[in-house]
Amino acid sequence: MNDKTVLMPRSETLYPVQYLRAVAALVVMLFHVSVLSQETWALDPRRIDHVGAAGVDLFFVISGFIMAMIVDRPGAFSGREFWIKRIARVAPAYWVITLFVFILAALAPSLFRSTTADITHLFTSLLFLAADTGEGSTVPMLVVGWTLNYEIFFYAIVAITAGLFSDRRLLIASAVIIGLVLLGIATDSANPSLAFYTNPILLEFVFGILVFQSWRQTGRLRLGFAPLAVLAAGVLLLVLQWERPMVDWRPYYWGVPAAAVLYGALGVTTFRNGFLARMGDWSYAVYLTHVFVVTFYVKYAIPTAPLDQLPWPVHYLIMTATAFSVAGGYYTFVERPLSRWTLRKLHGRTPSATMPVAARTNPAE
Repeated sequence: MNDKTVLMPRSETLYPVQYLRAVAALVVMLFHVSVLSQETWALDPRRIDHVGAAGVDLFFVISGFIMAMIVDRPGAFSGREFWIKRIARVAPAYWVITLFVFILAALAPSLFRSTTADITHLFTSLLFLAADTGEGSTVPMLVVGWTLNYEIFFYAIVAITAGLFSDRRLLIASAVIIGLVLLGIATDSANPSLAFYTNPILLEFVFGILVFQSWRQTGRLRLGFAPLAVLAAGVLLLVLQWERPMVDWRPYYWGVPAAAVLYGALGVTTFRNGFLARMGDWSYAVYLTHVFVVTFYVKYAIPTAPLDQLPWPVHYLIMTATAFSVAGGYYTFVERPLSRWTLRKLHGRTPSATMPVAARTNPAE
């Protein structure tokens, strides 16, 4: 390890990553506002802000980066420790919302178009399995939870390869992912589950790993305006595709720019803002809960006076403020306490002693 290598202290928060988490959650929310508004009010479908969905791609790139950072830390890699922290961080908050959707579907099925209170669907959702529901779909009970199925699958690949082969650079994990994508291209399977687990979107985790390895080697070098240029290029590429519908090869259109944004932000963003960092803490809660806020506001609040007289930019501001407020409450009173309780039960030690801040706040971990 040379003097150009960047070492991350176990307790240090990566502020650029925190800020980007908040941005990713926000643009996903705005994408769903755009889609639901078009469906509800029959607006011009060409005006949907499709690129907002690229917030998911940014989350995946960040996840690959953070997992590479965690595995790269000094000391022996423990697969058990890795899984305990991942489950404690991701599962409880998601399970609560999933159970809420199940109960709501049972009590008020008219609120849903396709979701039903199916017990098999519930269990496959809780287990993060992309199982065929019988209609060619692998979408879990909480629709946005499809991304978490990819996250857990990625964690499994990391845990196995790092644990069995001491793969600290995640080269084998990256090779496995690339092999799965190539398999999917070669077979073009009609099986929904196989298609899910070989989807090219998996490559975005590899992009995140590559960003970490690059940043690890260049983080202390004086690169001048290079990081700013990379950041600007990534943002520009996304802005130019603002209304491009989602495509099969979204890693190319959205994943590569997202990786550029992450790398550039790591080199450019030096300021520390506690409020923005806290919004990054809330990003997972925003992702899990924003659909309820957006659906209620678009379908039931906007038609009522005096909200029906407000311009759309004001509606966007109201929904954003409401979504982040709800997420802040969910994070404070549900997500964080449940995560800490689960960690104590599974690990037997206090969260502060076992979970680094940088890992504790990542919704993609």
